Amino acid sequence: MGRRKTGTKSGKILWGLIILGIAAIEFPGILFINRIEPSFLGMPFLYGFVLLVWAYLCVVLWIAYRINWGK
Repeated sequence: MGRRKTGTKSGKILWGLIILGIAAIEFPGILFINRIEPSFLGMPFLYGFVLLVWAYLCVVLWIAYRINWGK
């Protein structure tokens, strides 16, 4: 029987990118940065930051889908 490779290089990179994106959204230090009321893309910084990280995660997951990650 053929054995599946576990822990391929692309799999580890994708997991790292996904964890980085989730950690960026969950980072509590963003609340301290938001106190000085900066704006980003014409909206409050917190909303702009979450929107950019959400877009980043969508791109990473789309790339994972395109390379058939998990098969």
